[in-house]
Amino acid sequence: MNPNEAKYIQERTNAILDVIMAYARLDFTQKTEITDQEDVFDAIASGVNMLGEELENSVITLQEREALLQEVHHRVKNNLQIISSLMNLQASYTKDEKFLALIRECRNRIISMSMIHEMLYRTKDLSRIQVADYIKTLTLSINSSFSGSRSDVVFDYDIDAQIYLEAERMIPIGLIINEAVSNSFKYAFPDRKGMIRISFIESGEHFCLKISDNGIGLPETIQTEEFESLGIQLINTLSDQLDAELKIVRDNGLGYELLFRIDN
Repeated sequence: MNPNEAKYIQERTNAILDVIMAYARLDFTQKTEITDQEDVFDAIASGVNMLGEELENSVITLQEREALLQEVHHRVKNNLQIISSLMNLQASYTKDEKFLALIRECRNRIISMSMIHEMLYRTKDLSRIQVADYIKTLTLSINSSFSGSRSDVVFDYDIDAQIYLEAERMIPIGLIINEAVSNSFKYAFPDRKGMIRISFIESGEHFCLKISDNGIGLPETIQTEEFESLGIQLINTLSDQLDAELKIVRDNGLGYELLFRIDN
């Protein structure tokens, strides 16, 4: 797979995800571009646009809002699962390791969002999910995506079970955790055991999210700007969405610390 193909896959995937995120906010004005390539991404884009039109044409009253929200979460979840399945199908036709790794990255990002809508669909208020439950479910899913499962890598959680957050904030949080944990699996523990620690607590007027590993870390001579391939650029962008202060820690491994306001 050449660099142009990889760039094309990422750009099309990100564009589709952006529109699905808009639908999750009940913003049905966004549309996904359909090109003249007539490939699998255009097929997905067409389906997503049709979903948006159906939801936009729905009559929303106070009585219908709860039912509509449930339907939105259900349909968004199903569409994300379809995209994930199509990526799995596409991956089955190649043995190119770089292409397979790219598909896995995109698929894990999609799953991190799909889980949020699955949990919202099953809750009573349809607006918030328990952070602890989500993070634990997500990280186990990421683990299983790397060669089935790595039993030599364990998780240590310190998450306040009383914290619930809405989808608009959980989506970037989930994607940040996905990028950080995936990086640990890919780079931190070459042929060795390891631990990934995740903390999510209240600290004064802020939430504090910490993700770290006890792996081999990064050389001090390498700057974070050089690590687009590690997802650090995406983590920076998602941190901005949360209005969060991001700190990258290189201490006995690699870690990320985010501080953002509770009442944002």
